[in-house]
Amino acid sequence: MGAGITPGECSEQDTVNISQEEVSDMLYTPAEIVIVTIIIPIIWCLGVINNLTFLFVMLRVPKLRTDTNLYLAHMALADLLFLNLASVIHIWRYSASLVAFHDPFVNSAYCTGTVIAYETVYYASIALVTMVSFERYLGLCHPIKHRTIRGRRRTYRMIAICWLVGLLVSIATMPALAKLRVLCLNWPDDEAYRDYPSTKGYCSPLAPWVVYYILPLLSIPWLISMVANIYMYVRILKTLNKRSGRDGIVSNDPNAIQIRNQVAKMLIVNGVVFFLCQTPYQIFSLAGWISNLAKIPNPLEAGIGRGDIWISVIPQYINAMINPLIYAAMTATYRAALTETFSCKKHPQQQASSALAIITPDRGNATTATPVTDENPETCETRL
Repeated sequence: MGAGITPGECSEQDTVNISQEEVSDMLYTPAEIVIVTIIIPIIWCLGVINNLTFLFVMLRVPKLRTDTNLYLAHMALADLLFLNLASVIHIWRYSASLVAFHDPFVNSAYCTGTVIAYETVYYASIALVTMVSFERYLGLCHPIKHRTIRGRRRTYRMIAICWLVGLLVSIATMPALAKLRVLCLNWPDDEAYRDYPSTKGYCSPLAPWVVYYILPLLSIPWLISMVANIYMYVRILKTLNKRSGRDGIVSNDPNAIQIRNQVAKMLIVNGVVFFLCQTPYQIFSLAGWISNLAKIPNPLEAGIGRGDIWISVIPQYINAMINPLIYAAMTATYRAALTETFSCKKHPQQQASSALAIITPDRGNATTATPVTDENPETCETRL
């Protein structure tokens, strides 16, 4: 069943008769139009700028390529993919039909591919947040063990595992939205509705019983990750409060200790913001599952209506946009690298070559100093 279906091909159970009072329920509300056409594009643009800036600074400043920052770089990549996919789907839906939340897909393969891509980056982000916390937990609470197992190869392997976890969870939850279903819409017998869309497509479960195991499966990885992160945050904070810097576990250099503590606190703030922004979605998801089991109307959906959709997803989009701002606000090293990358000054290579002279051997034992100058020594350019 695809987008080319006509009203005459619909079965009785796939036909919706819409009364005059129900018309508004089938269309976007003014608030939803503002969200889709203004708020989401703004979050999308800011998210793309922030995350690309972080990745660009990582690329340009080698000293930032620590193991922790590699995890953060992949989180930025996951946020980029998440924002791009979600924003495109929302805008595509709105531009394709007057009917709210119409999926303009051709067949079920579009549903399957979209769900797998969306859930992969979502659960990869959860796994990456947990791995960042785990690395800081080991580094501060079990430094000797961390020193023996850490390494760039291990970091790449753990990052690959995080993406694999996201893919496996997405495949497991994919049956909840893997089938394209098309409804035929019978609008009121009025001239005003003559040009309204005659169909609405949406992605549905492969079978009715699928939602009973999929909905809790969607929340279990998040709940496990949240509990694990809370435990690690508490241990990290206790360790930071007790450590005076004289134990010599990491470094006796006050600057190194300060940077280490800043990074740990930044990661905790980043993790707390992440889980707070994901909580509304999880609450609505669990409420829907419990209501399905109890065969009762969802009280949250009954009280809020379609608002539960936006309350769930908008914080997720804000979280994907705001992470680099947290890094900049709480990490002096990243701020310095950001300034170095986009500052209006000569490149380090130019500064070094302008300050030094090349000593070349002359005939005999004498030497002559040949100064090196740049072709445009006064040129002011951004390192892009």
